[in-house]
Amino acid sequence: MTQAFRVSVAVPIHNEMSVLPELLSRTMSVLDKIPGGPHELLIVDDGSTDDTVRILEEAAERDSRIVGVSLSRNFGHQAALSAALNHVSGDVTVLMDGDLQDPRKRSPIH
Repeated sequence: MTQAFRVSVAVPIHNEMSVLPELLSRTMSVLDKIPGGPHELLIVDDGSTDDTVRILEEAAERDSRIVGVSLSRNFGHQAALSAALNHVSGDVTVLMDGDLQDPRKRSPIH
């Protein structure tokens, strides 16, 4: 019997409390549409000093597909990505930023 294909989305964040609820909502909505699973959203908090960790913990309590990893201090973007890769469990991992900004929508430089 073939096991279902699983996707992990790994996102490093730092002081993103203002966009975290929207990030969670949008990402889980996309994962819900992908066949296979269960898919996971793994968020690595890189030493936030705002309410990011609290929001992440509450989301993980509500949905077991959301996994939170909290680093003891700010180690930087690359270290947070490495921590994410150490914790994912999917067959494939998608790395993305957590700020909800899309560089493709910026004005071209003339």
